[in-house]
Amino acid sequence: MYSSRRSGRIAKRIPVTLRWQAPGCDFEDHAAETKTLSRYGCMLICDSQVKPGTQIYVLYPEHGKSTRARVLYNEATGRSDQVSVALEFVGHDNFWQIDFPPPRRFAIN
Repeated sequence: MYSSRRSGRIAKRIPVTLRWQAPGCDFEDHAAETKTLSRYGCMLICDSQVKPGTQIYVLYPEHGKSTRARVLYNEATGRSDQVSVALEFVGHDNFWQIDFPPPRRFAIN
């Protein structure tokens, strides 16, 4: 059986800021850098743990833009201070304003 992603991926490093609010706390900003972009989200590296399901803001200072996103998952990168985080944008289509390649099909076991 085969499936496909909703959009192709592009490897691109872009500095962004992640903003979220822990329960009972003020908003916190965390520096991050993208690894892979898609029309509907991204994979990035940051220095802070954020739980899957958390709603965050992605700030793209270079273009003066921001959007809401949901954390899909995170995992340690092998460096003790860095986490790889997968995000899905909420209510925003093509936040990056890039022409993405068509989605690739992959086998599902």
